[in-house]
Amino acid sequence: MAGNGNIQNGGDKMLIFSIIAFSALAVAMVSLIIAISGKHRYYWITAIGIYIFSFIAGFSIGQLTVGLTFIPLALAIGLSLGWIKRKSDYVLSVGVGTVMGVIVVMFVDDYWTFFPFWIFS
Repeated sequence: MAGNGNIQNGGDKMLIFSIIAFSALAVAMVSLIIAISGKHRYYWITAIGIYIFSFIAGFSIGQLTVGLTFIPLALAIGLSLGWIKRKSDYVLSVGVGTVMGVIVVMFVDDYWTFFPFWIFS
């Protein structure tokens, strides 16, 4: 009987993490649509949402999706600092974010990629 309670508890924890992960992904997708439509500050929320989803889903697809974080992050930084003024600047920012994401996925250890979260463990 006690073993079933532990399994149920573990299942509840996994359900909560799944809800948090997919909620973060949903927030990222909605904020991306809002950011593309002209409210550029939402790129920050998109980057944070993808990063949280990547951390929670880290043992499956999170290792690959963390690279996507750098695209809205590059756009958010470029737009916040006024570096993006033309369409070619957007393309350059997306390219820089893509290259940064590939470098992180290929060459950076998970410990350093998700460093802020390891502080809490």
